[in-house]
Amino acid sequence: MTTNRDAYEYVILYITPEDLIRSNDLLRLQWENLKTLVPCFLKCLYTGSIDVRIHDFDRIFTGIINLNRRNIQSNVLGKVASLWYYLTKVFHQSIGPREGNFAEELIANWIKSSGVFSEVYRNITLGRVLKDIVGVNVESKSKIDFVLRSRDGGIIAFIELRMSEHTGGRTAQESLLDKMVKVLELLEHPRQKLREKLVRGETTQLDLSIAILFSEQHELLTVKNYSKGRLSSLVSYIMEDRHVWGMIKKLLEEHGYRLCKETSCSKNVDISAMRNIIKNALLNENARKVCIESSDSKFKIWINILFGDEFFRRYAGLSLNELLVKYKQIIADDIWLFYTLTINELKIAQQFGQTNVRKVYEVLEESNFIERFSREVYKNTKISLRDYIAKLNEYVEKCASAVLEQFSKRGEELRLLETNDAVASYEYLKQVCIGALSTAIHIKEKSDPEFRLCNWMQSKIS
Repeated sequence: MTTNRDAYEYVILYITPEDLIRSNDLLRLQWENLKTLVPCFLKCLYTGSIDVRIHDFDRIFTGIINLNRRNIQSNVLGKVASLWYYLTKVFHQSIGPREGNFAEELIANWIKSSGVFSEVYRNITLGRVLKDIVGVNVESKSKIDFVLRSRDGGIIAFIELRMSEHTGGRTAQESLLDKMVKVLELLEHPRQKLREKLVRGETTQLDLSIAILFSEQHELLTVKNYSKGRLSSLVSYIMEDRHVWGMIKKLLEEHGYRLCKETSCSKNVDISAMRNIIKNALLNENARKVCIESSDSKFKIWINILFGDEFFRRYAGLSLNELLVKYKQIIADDIWLFYTLTINELKIAQQFGQTNVRKVYEVLEESNFIERFSREVYKNTKISLRDYIAKLNEYVEKCASAVLEQFSKRGEELRLLETNDAVASYEYLKQVCIGALSTAIHIKEKSDPEFRLCNWMQSKIS
């Protein structure tokens, strides 16, 4: 069977030469997060059994998804969402502190690539970043998710990122806000004089943003699917005297700050009315932002609650889907593919005693197919990433054709899917081939027939 030029091109990091991975920051980031997980899936595919409990992800991904190549090609968001969701949520109770690492590093990479912000700090203490940016010395070990500085220096953004709109109880809410309170406190501090130093460095705008990316149903958060109760709870914390509102009130009453013209407000309103205006602005589902400015109007502070794409557009310049489309050729398929294979193949093994991946592996072992793949593709040191991906997919097509031919000669049947859809079954056979080739590389080239490299517990190596 000849290669189908319209077929979906798989990107499988586990059988990509590490030199090619190291040459690309986004691939390296993904590799560091999946290199101890994929061997666990391969062990399941080889042995037909699993040694950990799969729980939450079952309810989302049980069964085979994305089998039609048109669906795979168009569902870029689904492709990365499985990787994102897996690395930030699934198995968290079992494997320890992976949560957030991949997502935050991926976002940092996108922000840097956008060119809007020249400096991107991630997971940095407030004390360290204030010293680095404006030379303010303050004792604070509280960590901020992101601090960004625009290329012209005019905007500095302090961002707290939440993957889900479920931001936790009182302790979690206070942790979310305490850094913002500290920054506001330092603006007019008699010794630190943060605002004065920022303006001297030509910074005229300070963003204090809370970004919430996904709903509790793991959908990108929008005004159509957000929880009004969750937003109301967050705003209530913000508007407590001991939190953000308390510091805003002090800036308004003691230092001459006022609401910006962007925030609708009648003149000469009392502080109680001002509080209601700010609260209502943050509760406004179509905005969720408020601006105050210094008495000379030369320095503005924006307090934002950003949903999903509002965050990505504001700081990375594109929507999430646009970012994924832009980088789709270097978003690996390993996690969703090996996970869905594992779910289906464990059912096959339970019913028939062996996985299709193991059967195909043994068929390929009898020929020199694996040896040729290793020599011509996996060990090819003179190949570019683009050419490697093309070559890999060419061999996957060849593998599927060879397997069909071998089973036909033997008069044996491969039990692939419970469907009569030939296109879906052939696409799944290609995925089984990827599983078999990955298993072969793992056993032979990585010299691990016992799958000791599998480690559900290992956190990301930084």
